[in-house]
Amino acid sequence: MEILSIGNDITELKQAQEAAQAADRMKSAFLATMSHELRTPLNSIIGFTGIIMQELAGPLNPEQRKQMTMVQNSSRHLLALINDVLDISKIEAGQLILSFDWFDLCGSIRKLVDELTPQAAKKGLPVRIGMPESIHIKSDQRRVEQIIMNLLSNAVKFTAEGEITVRVFPEGEHVEISVNDTGSGIKAEDILKLFKPFFQIDSGITRRYEGTGLGLSISKRLTELLDGSIRVESTPGKGSTFTLTLPLRKES
Repeated sequence: MEILSIGNDITELKQAQEAAQAADRMKSAFLATMSHELRTPLNSIIGFTGIIMQELAGPLNPEQRKQMTMVQNSSRHLLALINDVLDISKIEAGQLILSFDWFDLCGSIRKLVDELTPQAAKKGLPVRIGMPESIHIKSDQRRVEQIIMNLLSNAVKFTAEGEITVRVFPEGEHVEISVNDTGSGIKAEDILKLFKPFFQIDSGITRRYEGTGLGLSISKRLTELLDGSIRVESTPGKGSTFTLTLPLRKES
């Protein structure tokens, strides 16, 4: 009787596992379909708004330009949220496809800093860079840039005054990319929860910062898939330093 009971338990566990896997596949398929259905009209809104703001159909007055800018910014924000939800779903379902190739990490960082500089300039924050002319690594360039851009965006978002500093230096068979800010900092108890999905330090109805709380969770999961690691050091009121470590994958 005991052997029969164990056999039944194993069968039930196997059935439960298969049901969970089927549910994951259905969830991923649903999210992929819905993300496509949502992204297509959003991209159209962003595109047509850009055309209107170029004044190809006629001049805009200041109030019209202000309203169109709000529409465009809101659409881009919503598109970013949709992309985050899709990414975390693909990662959890083990369906995220990575593409490894050689690229210049320093060139990618310069491009990202150039993209972020106008946003930082609006807050009076200089973005300083300390790194070699070039460091070539073999990794997924798109995902590496996604991680670094998330760290840079967070640094600007949570820094009211001071500066942002990006440093890159090789360490043996790895390369370290650190993003330092002079922002609000993070409490020790919050650091432990920082990389959990949907966790936000500034939560509640009075929170000042937008976002889903998925950025750092996605960054950590992507880093692990790239055989790297990510760590944070922070002092409340003084700022934070996020350090991304990636393998160089040198050719033998």
